[in-house]
Amino acid sequence: MENAEGRIQEGTRVELGRILNKDIFLYLLDLEVKRARRYQNFLCLLLLNLEQFSKDNDGKSFQTCHQTLSNLLMEEMRETDLLGSLNGNKLVVLLPYADKSAGSNAKSRFEHILKYYDFKNKGYEVTIDQISFPMNGTDTIDLIKKALGAEPS
Repeated sequence: MENAEGRIQEGTRVELGRILNKDIFLYLLDLEVKRARRYQNFLCLLLLNLEQFSKDNDGKSFQTCHQTLSNLLMEEMRETDLLGSLNGNKLVVLLPYADKSAGSNAKSRFEHILKYYDFKNKGYEVTIDQISFPMNGTDTIDLIKKALGAEPS
């Protein structure tokens, strides 16, 4: 019996420190939006855009910057937060149960940490936008449209 339980736990274990792909992230976002609506809670999305401003860089420096940014976010996030990728250069952090103020605090914390890493030296800049439920959208589609359009609040 113990051996079977061990296999079940092993099979359902999620690797920590992993970036969710777009489909999985959007599915989980939809579940969190439904939960937030049902229980009248808040949630925030922090959108981190890795923008290239120098054309002299190769794909290796982008991958290095993307990985560095991902690692920094995973260190600073709460255990309940989710990190996903919306497209190649945009990462998103889902902060369940975070109102606009809590989202702003997390955004400030991320910005503070990012200033110690020189992405500009590699030709990239990181911008952070914040989207809050229900202030910036009352359903998943609204939030996704805002996130992909990067309309900051």
